[in-house]
Parts: sequence; C-alpha cells; structure tokens
Amino acid sequence: MSIFGKEFSADAVRNFIKEKKEAAAAELRAYEAAQKAEREKLKASFEEREVKPEALDRIATLVAKQIDRGEKQALVLQFPSDWLPDQGRAITNRDPEWHTKLEGFPKRAHDFFEKELAPRGFQLKAEILDWPGGMPGDVGFILTWKRPEEE
Repeated sequence: MSIFGKEFSADAVRNFIKEKKEAAAAELRAYEAAQKAEREKLKASFEEREVKPEALDRIATLVAKQIDRGEKQALVLQFPSDWLPDQGRAITNRDPEWHTKLEGFPKRAHDFFEKELAPRGFQLKAEILDWPGGMPGDVGFILTWKRPEEE
C-alpha cells in the first residue's frame, strides 16, 4: 500500500504503519520458527550421538593441553541445559545423584566416564556455565584430576 497520491490521508498513514508492523512481526515469527526447527534438529543429532572410539585419546590430548596451561581441569562436554529432562535442576541444586537424570548422549558420555576415566582416578563434575536472563544456560562436564586436598 502506498500513502502517496490520491490515497494520502491520516488513515492511510496509520494503515501503512500497521501493515509494516504486521509484516515485521510475521517475518520475526517465521525466523523464530526456523530457529526452533534447527535447534530441534541439533538436539536430535546430539541425542543420537555416540562416544567415539578415539574419545580416550582425544581427552588425553585435551588434558595435556590444559596441564601445559597450568590448569587442573578440562571442559569435555558442553550443551544447553534445556536438553536435559529436568532442564538442569539436579545440577543447579548440586544433587549428588545428578547423573541419574541424564538421557541420550549425556548419559552415554557419563557412562564412558564411569567405565574409562573414573577407574583411572579422574573426577567429573557438572556445572551450569552461564545464566542468560537469570536462567540456566549451558551445562559443562568438567574433568578434574586434582586430589581433594589440593582444592
């Protein structure tokens, strides 16, 4: 709609503004729907993921790099907290049984830790890494190798 020419009036201007706002809102809704669909695809792909056979070597390489930096821990997995069945509440509340709330790939990653890394003396902690808008953001699985008395 044009506001110029014979149609020029205050009503035409208001209608023009209304149509522009409606078009912008429709565009935003379409964008948000596309983003949500893409996020769901990513989540599905993440959930289906398996721990790769070379995981232990990759973790050892990461740990070596962290040691060179003087660190005593390494972030080994990061994903959105809303991908957990409880949206990360067990982690936020420091529930000692937080790992029992895991499903999909996070559960397989924790099982890998229990089978391969815990017997080697490593510890695994889960933390909420960020708080966008005051809500839990990403979860991090952090591998540590320091003794409790070193904390």
